Amino acid sequence: MFTENNTNKLLNDNLLKEIRGYLGKEQALMERGILLEPDTNKKYYTGYDYKTLYDWDQYFEAIIQIYMGWPSDYIKNGVTIFLDHQQADGLISRSVPSNIYHDPEHVKPFLCQTILLIEKHYGDLDWILNDTYYPRLKKYMNYWLEAMDSNGSGLSEWMSAPHTGMDNQHERAGWWGDRVSEGVDLNCYLYLELIAFTQLAEKYGKHEDVDTFREHASKCKDAIQHLLWDEASGFYYDRNVASGEPIRVQTIAGFMPLWAGVCSPEHARRLVEEHLQNEDTFWSPWPVATMSRSEAGYSRTTLPDDLGCNWRACVWIPTNYMVYHGLKRYGYDQVASLLASCTQELVRQAGNREWYDAETGEGCGLDPFWGWSLLAHFMAYEEQHPGEPNPQLELK
Repeated sequence: MFTENNTNKLLNDNLLKEIRGYLGKEQALMERGILLEPDTNKKYYTGYDYKTLYDWDQYFEAIIQIYMGWPSDYIKNGVTIFLDHQQADGLISRSVPSNIYHDPEHVKPFLCQTILLIEKHYGDLDWILNDTYYPRLKKYMNYWLEAMDSNGSGLSEWMSAPHTGMDNQHERAGWWGDRVSEGVDLNCYLYLELIAFTQLAEKYGKHEDVDTFREHASKCKDAIQHLLWDEASGFYYDRNVASGEPIRVQTIAGFMPLWAGVCSPEHARRLVEEHLQNEDTFWSPWPVATMSRSEAGYSRTTLPDDLGCNWRACVWIPTNYMVYHGLKRYGYDQVASLLASCTQELVRQAGNREWYDAETGEGCGLDPFWGWSLLAHFMAYEEQHPGEPNPQLELK
């Protein structure tokens, strides 16, 4: 039996029970994703049959575990496993186990946001706010702010397209080790992570850290607004590290300021009306395309040197999920509801797959897949319960 502080607060919600019933088969598949990490002897959950714990995946997989009524153990372990593998300078490689490609690529900034998910739904922080893990969280944050901002612009940098998680968007983020892109998506994630860290620091009584990292968050927001927005086209672009010029490739990363809440109402309007709802760009037959349909690189097949995942003429559920929440944040409820409906219908028709063809709706990649794509099934619940599941992250 789970202890009280390990009990999911959403366990008895009737609509969630219905969705879990629909996903009965996936519950058994998900149990295949419970694995033992040999270095730490901790059990964790992954959506991948090839037994890898990935950085941003675990944030979205945490939401799925919460909605499925699972205890918090695997989510907590996913966070601490990364922290247990931290190097002396603060670097944490973005996958466990790592490899020569992932070794220099710092874990994406979702750890603190995952911790606040755990607190909201299970009411527990003692496992992380202690003398072992809090200092590691702070070093991890500082690595993003210092080591990954080589030109001092106030914007952190991706090491490669695979580092972004959008593996083959090479036009905007380069190949392995290129380090060419101050990513709009990265800095939006980092902005939210900075706010999440200030909340943790406040709960732990580290008031100097609260002030310091709140200031970092404010500077990050300003840099996104002033350095990554392009007034002429009404879109947010990544920025070239060396030249400071925008990398004019339109991808779904340009909508992440909606998710983070960093854009003005007017910028949000232009993003939604001129780009998201535009059938020539992002509103594909099955929305939302992860690269604009107007881009030369928009393709339903991967490039010869790619490793298999396609982030071009395709739909990925976690990015749809972030766009959905961004629309809700800025009051575009009707568009958000339409996107939620399309996303759920896509997955119910094509099955739980790793990604989907934006033109045909065909399921692609891993089959079966029990990772973050399951988020689509819970969007109906979130339509009825605004504010779930994420903690409110606003700069005070």
